[in-house]
Amino acid sequence: MQGGTRRADSAALPGGAALDLEHRLSYRFSVLSAKMRRAVYLPEYGVLPSNWRAMAAIGRYGPMSASDVCAHTTVEPDKVTRAVNALMKLNYVRREQDELDRRRVVLSLTPQGRKVYNEIERATRQMELTLLDALTERERDMLGRALKKLEQRADQHVGTKRRPGGA
Repeated sequence: MQGGTRRADSAALPGGAALDLEHRLSYRFSVLSAKMRRAVYLPEYGVLPSNWRAMAAIGRYGPMSASDVCAHTTVEPDKVTRAVNALMKLNYVRREQDELDRRRVVLSLTPQGRKVYNEIERATRQMELTLLDALTERERDMLGRALKKLEQRADQHVGTKRRPGGA
């Protein structure tokens, strides 16, 4: 034991010490994502990061059905329903019957929801530009290519096709 915590024998695990927690892609992406969320999702909006993906899809591609939201994100249907319900309580999203297909329900942003969407989107883009500004043009290009390769490999590994617009 070291410092009250037990350390795994890295040499016995796949990837050895190179894949200890602090070096793992998933951990590093998660830490970076958490830092970005803290900079963008201010409490006065009331939008949880878990609900933002649904709101972002509706704001970017809407009006749309809940199944369309699923197709544009990596969010499962039950979580989309919970997100939409939470966003409706905040008066950011409305549900209406499709006038052309009465069986279909369409989701859209309310005027208040559009205002909050625009504010969060602006803050998100500014944060992203701030981060990307730390990289040279060549490094940004390399990062984009590397991320694309990693996404493709992840898709192969889990046996799924990448959904469009993964917000």
